[in-house]
Amino acid sequence: MAISYASNAILSKARAMYGKRLTEKDYSNLLGCNSVPEVMAYLKGHTKYASLLNNLSESDIHRAQLEMILRQQLFYDFESLCRYEISVGEDFSRYIIIRTEIEQIMHFLMLLSAGHPSEYLYSLPLYFTKLSHIDLNSLPKAKNYDEFLSTLGHTQYQKILSPFKPKGDDRIPLSDIENTLYTYLYTVIFDIIDKNTKGTEQKELKRIFDSNLDMRNFVRILRLKKYYKYEPAEIKKQLFPFGALRDSQLTAMCEAEDSKAVFSVMQSTIPGRIISKLEYTYPGEITQRGAYNLCRREMRFSTHPPVVLMSYITLAEVELTNIVNIIEGVRYRVDIQRVKDVLIYS
Repeated sequence: MAISYASNAILSKARAMYGKRLTEKDYSNLLGCNSVPEVMAYLKGHTKYASLLNNLSESDIHRAQLEMILRQQLFYDFESLCRYEISVGEDFSRYIIIRTEIEQIMHFLMLLSAGHPSEYLYSLPLYFTKLSHIDLNSLPKAKNYDEFLSTLGHTQYQKILSPFKPKGDDRIPLSDIENTLYTYLYTVIFDIIDKNTKGTEQKELKRIFDSNLDMRNFVRILRLKKYYKYEPAEIKKQLFPFGALRDSQLTAMCEAEDSKAVFSVMQSTIPGRIISKLEYTYPGEITQRGAYNLCRREMRFSTHPPVVLMSYITLAEVELTNIVNIIEGVRYRVDIQRVKDVLIYS
């Protein structure tokens, strides 16, 4: 992609928007809130989320509604950046739309599997309904997997998900569905990168996604081995077929005797050496902390609009996760220090 005036505007705009991120003082004040309405009141009065929240009542807002509204801000940010240049925005907006559709599908299927499909209505992202190829408004009406497939119409998801229809009283294979959908998503984004970028721009974009996938696969191996006692071959089937780790390295981790041995194998790789420098409380934090560090660096130093665009989205999502963790901590009266330990910011 050639650098144009509009592309340079994306660099400036994204960095300016990143400059409005929550500060250490904001996080300290949010951690001091005693209720979800107090969290909302602070966000309304002191942060970039004010314009979305101004017309809402602190006393009536539900936690899921607040999270949906905050995610709406992330979508608006992305749309705002993409308006500067179609050549940058069109392809990567396709990735964001597909990813959001997958998130909605998985959220609905979890509710359907639990026997509460109608509850999807409370978290339905109205801002996204006009952009999605899925009839999201029909999802809460689906009472079984067949009806769910019908709501997908003639989208690519119906073809992808039809083979996962449960037989008899079998449960919906959520894990297999998630793997298949995200494999499709990463196939799309790597195809976009290969066809539309080159040189250092392509290298930086692939590094963002490869690093994320390597860490996701590593954490998945740890989890499946420790908590689910999967056999090596079963673990291997659950991994994403992408990333910079070699097949032999993934196989060695899958066959490792225990978590300590998995870490030992990973530390011999470049992603492993990056992980060894991270500060985290739980292994589940590794993927997002690694993405945060890498994208913060790219946000500062990269000269390529798509790289800065994807870095901004990643960093904004980390902030959203922080806010959700604070909301959950406040709601369930979790010790402040425990909540603070899982927040990611600098």
